[in-house]
Amino acid sequence: MRRTSLFVLFLTIFIDLLGFGIVIPLLPFFAKQYGASGTWVGIVVGIYSAMQFLFAPILGRLSDRIGRRPVLLVSLTGSFVGYILFAFAGSLWGLFFARMVAGIAGANIGTAQAYIADSTSFEDRAKGMGLIGAAFGLGFILGPPVGGILSSWGTQMGQRPNFLPGVVAATLSIVAFSVAFFVLGESKKPGTGVRRGRPPQFDLETWRILRGSAALSLVIGAFFLIVFAFAGMETTVTLFARERFAFTARELGYFFGFMGVIVAVIQGGLIGRLTRRVGEQALIMAGTLSFLAGFVVLPLIYDSRLLWPTALLVAVGQGLCYPSMNSLVSKTAPVDHMGSIMGLSASMGSLARMLGPVIFGFLWDIGNARGAFWSCAAAVLIASILAMRLRKIRITEHRDPEPAASV
Repeated sequence: MRRTSLFVLFLTIFIDLLGFGIVIPLLPFFAKQYGASGTWVGIVVGIYSAMQFLFAPILGRLSDRIGRRPVLLVSLTGSFVGYILFAFAGSLWGLFFARMVAGIAGANIGTAQAYIADSTSFEDRAKGMGLIGAAFGLGFILGPPVGGILSSWGTQMGQRPNFLPGVVAATLSIVAFSVAFFVLGESKKPGTGVRRGRPPQFDLETWRILRGSAALSLVIGAFFLIVFAFAGMETTVTLFARERFAFTARELGYFFGFMGVIVAVIQGGLIGRLTRRVGEQALIMAGTLSFLAGFVVLPLIYDSRLLWPTALLVAVGQGLCYPSMNSLVSKTAPVDHMGSIMGLSASMGSLARMLGPVIFGFLWDIGNARGAFWSCAAAVLIASILAMRLRKIRITEHRDPEPAASV
């Protein structure tokens, strides 16, 4: 493992996602202030994931052709532009366009995963993928309270509430760009991944690769269902905590922060050792079962103190599943299609994050807590069945196990 490159990549992703964490929790409040209906709040929030769904495979394919480093640098520049547009947005349409630009730039996760796959050995792949999860967790732990404080300061100074969060997030993107530009090396081997043609999500060859690999099909299918259920939970658990336990915004922040700490600990420190001991397939199985237990128990809770151990179950499920699944995708993808397949996987995650809040919000309206959370459990149950089938498949590496030289 090229430790310097991976540390720089982690730092780059963390800084970028800290900016994301500053903005995204406050977005519904800003949209409401500009006259958005509930439907439009969902659209403004969801456009980010919609753009990721469309552009993650395209950026992944582009990184196969021209390299991971230039794609990451361009996407960080796009993040800066998106946050500046957000800072100066004075209307609902301004917020919508800013989040669209930020979503296109934020479609670089598949490229970052491909960079890790290039730079890690077969045995250390899950540990490398855990760095992205840890960056996500830390960004969501620190970002929301910072965004709330900045918005309050901006309002006291007579600025729009979205101004200071947008400016600080844009500044963080410039810092991340500077770190990547001066320190991050290229990871892709010269002469590999030069395929041209349609974007991966519209390319029959990419789907043919997916269909021809039982392991790839199972792990991406399970990944979609897990992200779908978790994204639905993130929306409906807020309604659940407010209606049943009268949680304030601060208490909700502590709740999500607690989950973020657990995820960061698992993905940032434990996942490598666990993978070497039992393997990715076993961790995926354990993670889906932890998810399942949490979702089944949630609607049965009437004492707010019991929310915390239940949140622990859900966070453990996320911490184990995400890096293990991404690791298996990278191990089973052909080397010359690595960026395309990782981008396609990232785009399926974005599609799940786009659909989850809408569908499970609808199920909340129909069946309240039991309708929403037990439907989440049903999705995870299917994912666990796929994980059980995955355990019967022997994963073999599609590439030379020695990582490409980088910084």
